[in-house]
Amino acid sequence: MGVRFDSEQQRFVFDFEHDGRGDIVSLTGEGYQVEAFGKYFYYGYEFGDEVDGNVRSAFIKYVKFTERLQDDPNLTQFIQKAVNNLNSRINLYDYDLVVMPQSSSRVNNYMLRYIYRFEQPKLRHYEDVLANPADEELCRTIREQNVLVIDDVTTSGSTLGEVLRTLRILNEDNRISIFSLIGRRDLMADVTT
Repeated sequence: MGVRFDSEQQRFVFDFEHDGRGDIVSLTGEGYQVEAFGKYFYYGYEFGDEVDGNVRSAFIKYVKFTERLQDDPNLTQFIQKAVNNLNSRINLYDYDLVVMPQSSSRVNNYMLRYIYRFEQPKLRHYEDVLANPADEELCRTIREQNVLVIDDVTTSGSTLGEVLRTLRILNEDNRISIFSLIGRRDLMADVTT
């Protein structure tokens, strides 16, 4: 069944054991990896092709703005499963720096806390990287670290592209990986060119 919308009860229903036709997202996969932004881009889930735009928007709103994630075991499991799958692909212990939006959603903050179970990376915000690319300490931190860029939902990829352009200038030798809880397979590498 994956995640589906129960229109009668006006709520999202999660089934972590089975996926079904018409699911908003499938939950039994191991996440997705695509070459995008000139780097590997990992994401936990992708919307089904048949998902109505209104349902998609409602699900994004539900994921990003749930008041207390701790009170929603389905949503916390949804996030944990995606991060665990990411760890199995890239080994989060190898990352010393996380870059994420400053005005983070609760989901981003929860993902970061969950990542801290693997490693205690330094944290920088997109806005710091974009506003202060000449800051010596910031440059040194970025240059010397493997960097994990995270976000909750990636739609157009324009913000990620901007952040990655700056990171690639400062960090040509170390690993830069991108992770989004919900992403798109069709993000094109030429977004950042």
